[in-house]
Amino acid sequence: MELSWFESFIYGIVSGLTEFLPISAEAHTAIYLRLIGAGDYGLLRFMTHMGALLALLITCAPMLSKLNRERKIAAVTKKRRKRAPDTRSLTDIRFLRICVIALIIVFILYPAVHDLHQRLWILAGFLIVNGILLYIPQFLPGANKDSRSLSSLDGMIVGLSGGLGVIPGISRVGLLTSVAQMRGADRRYALDTALLLSIPAIIVLLIIDFFAILTTTVGLTFIAILSCITAGITSFSSAFFGIYMMRFLAVRAGFSGFAYYSWGLALFSFILYLMI
Repeated sequence: MELSWFESFIYGIVSGLTEFLPISAEAHTAIYLRLIGAGDYGLLRFMTHMGALLALLITCAPMLSKLNRERKIAAVTKKRRKRAPDTRSLTDIRFLRICVIALIIVFILYPAVHDLHQRLWILAGFLIVNGILLYIPQFLPGANKDSRSLSSLDGMIVGLSGGLGVIPGISRVGLLTSVAQMRGADRRYALDTALLLSIPAIIVLLIIDFFAILTTTVGLTFIAILSCITAGITSFSSAFFGIYMMRFLAVRAGFSGFAYYSWGLALFSFILYLMI
């Protein structure tokens, strides 16, 4: 069933906002589609992921620019350098490389877990797990590590946790930030790492969506295609809000409050499963 303009508008808001809040975009879009009696398709997911990626690239542009600049300086011989590269940036690059490799490896699970979102009772179970993982860091002692004091093993663990975000009900950003904090990372640094790692993760999802488009765009009307574009635009806008909201909370309050929301959504999902 194709979505109407208004349904696509709401879908884009829900998808973009929850892509970066630690409450699972996959769970929210699955529940929303179940409520309106519709199904998603490759072009719809592609456009919302594209909107979220563009918002992420714009907000992360200063960090990416700095990392690229310091990488170029480090590549220049010492005699020709005008200044030494920033050590923190170079260790950030090495740490992120380890994380990205581990994250992409876990994406081999995607075909096996993608359709789990159609089973609301399973989705409810993973939402409970997501809430627990968000709640744990508040019991840990304050941490202030960054890439200079985090090990390669830490990078592997953080990257693997990001890959597990392919499981419906598990938030990639939520799991990444929680696991990074469990490994001793500062909350703000954990969030920045989660956002940067979301770039390759969403790119991989876009590739998967593209291949899905090849089999699902057949039969889509012109109006449906325009509705998907609408969803992409609203996803872009709401993703901006989600990212800045997370950055505000990283400094002021933390993310444990989202644990209660995840548990509440799990209960709602299970009730919906019993009713349908």
